[in-house]
Amino acid sequence: MAEEEPVEIGFPMVAAYHGQSALAMAAIVFQAQRAAFAVLSPETIPARRDISIVSGHPGPGVRDAFEFVTRAVTRGAYSVDRTLLDARFVPGHDISYSFRISVGERTVEMALLPGVLPERFFELVFTRDRTTAQERELSALKRSIAEDVLAKKPGALFTMRAS
Repeated sequence: MAEEEPVEIGFPMVAAYHGQSALAMAAIVFQAQRAAFAVLSPETIPARRDISIVSGHPGPGVRDAFEFVTRAVTRGAYSVDRTLLDARFVPGHDISYSFRISVGERTVEMALLPGVLPERFFELVFTRDRTTAQERELSALKRSIAEDVLAKKPGALFTMRAS
């Protein structure tokens, strides 16, 4: 719910806002929001002003997907907490693929399930000085992951704990 009336937001709008650099994560966060809002506000559309987010992942696809849908970054209701313990898929990197999404006093803690992001994704993302061929492979992989994620029911991608 925007300031005065509902706003329908589809993933193509989020992708256009973000671009292609982190398309897989933008799709994951888009689906995370769909799952969270279904649990946190099943009867009504949540108002943007009531939504706050804590992300374990600092990436631009994560931030942009949350911002476009909720305006949480602009409103100061978005933070990154790299100490979140769930979904830590990359040893040696301080990144959690988990989120806490709140609507008012209700919160859902979400963690991406293992396997949603294939090992090759991590190999390519955390490779320094990628070759041109690796850049092309990573770009195609991000698009493929986004398509796969968007084709699944949002609840099938995450573990969720509501409080």
